[in-house]
Amino acid sequence: MNPLVKRLLTAAVAIPLVLVVFWACDRYGADWGVGLFLAGVTMKAGWEYLHLVANLGIPLPRELFMFAIPAYLMLLIPWEGQYAFVLAGGVVYVIIFYSFSRRGAREGFFASLAGIFGFLYLPVTIGFVYLLHKAGFAYVVHFLLIVWGYDSGAYFVGSALGRHQLLPRISLAKTWEGVAGGVALATLATLFLPEFWSDLPRWLPYIVPLGALMGAFCQLGDLFESLVKRAAGVKDTGRLFPGHGGMLDRVDGLLASAPVYFFYMHYILGLI
Repeated sequence: MNPLVKRLLTAAVAIPLVLVVFWACDRYGADWGVGLFLAGVTMKAGWEYLHLVANLGIPLPRELFMFAIPAYLMLLIPWEGQYAFVLAGGVVYVIIFYSFSRRGAREGFFASLAGIFGFLYLPVTIGFVYLLHKAGFAYVVHFLLIVWGYDSGAYFVGSALGRHQLLPRISLAKTWEGVAGGVALATLATLFLPEFWSDLPRWLPYIVPLGALMGAFCQLGDLFESLVKRAAGVKDTGRLFPGHGGMLDRVDGLLASAPVYFFYMHYILGLI
């Protein structure tokens, strides 16, 4: 089957499913449902991350990761999430002790960094999506539209017009034309928030920077994952999504941009 057809069919199934999950959980107040959904997504991405770093010669405690990821995300739900941060601190120290006890000082140091980063990179960043759910379904949709808009714009414009490579030492497929197309579509997607419609001239100076910032971080997330995959000697992190790759391939931009979106909407715009 044509790779483009695979991508479109996968998106046609996955996008409505994701939106239905968040809508249903918002409609019926099922915060635990969002927690379970995000935990499932992140555990799959975490398993792929563990395989990537293992290919780099850095074995991490898989049992700890597979326990800590859902535990952190589910602990965001009760008591305003305070105990999630307590758990995160404990996990960091367990990773450090595990790494130094299993390897020498130098190797243990780098293994600790890979483990701590993996925990911050996965459940902690995707936890901001749960905070968006608490702010309202519209913000989840808005955020996802921007991320999907950047991915789509970068892919289609890059495929059709891409001539100038972005960073060939990291990824041969990324082009400046693709980045421009992604940022343009991400900025267009930024308009689709009901709060902006009531007074668009007032919000427009904030909308364009948000689209550009989100596009930049989506691309950084993609480039980072490409860098790790190249170092690990793999093309995709998995085959879960035909035409797209593994779970980590699909959420790399989301992971990088979720904290950015939350902080921009909360601290700069004051909407959530």
